[in-house]
This record gives sequence, structure tokens and C-alpha cells, in this order.
Amino acid sequence: MSPLQVRDILADPQGQNQQEDPLFLAVQTNKQTVYPDFLEFPLPLVSDRMKSLLEKYMPGLEWRAVILTDSKQVKQDVYWLLRPPMEDCLSAQTEWYPNQTLKRLVLRQGELESPVFRIKGSIEPHIYIHLAVAESLLRRFFTGIRLQRVEMEA
Repeated sequence: MSPLQVRDILADPQGQNQQEDPLFLAVQTNKQTVYPDFLEFPLPLVSDRMKSLLEKYMPGLEWRAVILTDSKQVKQDVYWLLRPPMEDCLSAQTEWYPNQTLKRLVLRQGELESPVFRIKGSIEPHIYIHLAVAESLLRRFFTGIRLQRVEMEA
């Protein structure tokens, strides 16, 4: 999947009146394969269980079904494409490497409307969450997530 395809798939579906068809992704697994609750690559995908929790924090978020298909194992698993809104929340204190990747991320205090979001102006595909969402995820022992504290502007 090319970066342009990923960008188009992650584009905000707001304003579209049509129901999106499921996206089918071919995967290779074996009998011991266990899928985590969160898959980061090539797209941010969540399990039904994680989707149910995130809907409590973001009831209006639109989801697109993604079917992971292994034709050799004759198996399909349903995941959900996570497309959180973009937030313009970068502080002037944020530092960048010459290739435009983040060196030091600093977010503006009090400017985060959505409990789950991506950062406008960043080329990195990370998903950011409020502390309450992080605590809720950790209490339920979801797999596949990696949390890191983000610096906030003083």
C-alpha cells in the first residue's frame, strides 16, 4: 500500500453521504497467529472490542470495516479503520529534524477537543489519546498498544 493510498483512505469522510464499502486487505498468517487489538501498519486498525470502548469517548466517529483475508488459511477477521480527527495543537516549542519528522513534540495546553486525534502538520502516523482514554485502555488489557507521555506547553 503506497503512502498516497494510505493518505486517501485516512482522509476524513465527513460530508460524504455514501456508506463506504469494506476495505479488504490480504494477510499471511499461520494457525498460531493471534491478532492484537490495535494494528498500526499499514493503517490504524482496531478490534471490535477496542472499537466499542472508543465509541464511548467518541460517539460520532465514523468507522470503515476492514476485512483481513488470509486465502491460504481460509480465514477472515474484521477490524475497523480508526480515522480520528486532525487537531491543530502543535506548540511553537515543538522541534523538528531537517526531514520534517518530530524531534521534540510539545502540544498546546487546553486546545485538544477530541479525546482521540492525529496532529495536523505532522507527517508521522501516530494516534494521540487523552489520559482518560489511556487509563481505560490499560484497565482492559488491550494488546498491540504502546503509550508514551507527550509534553504539554507550560
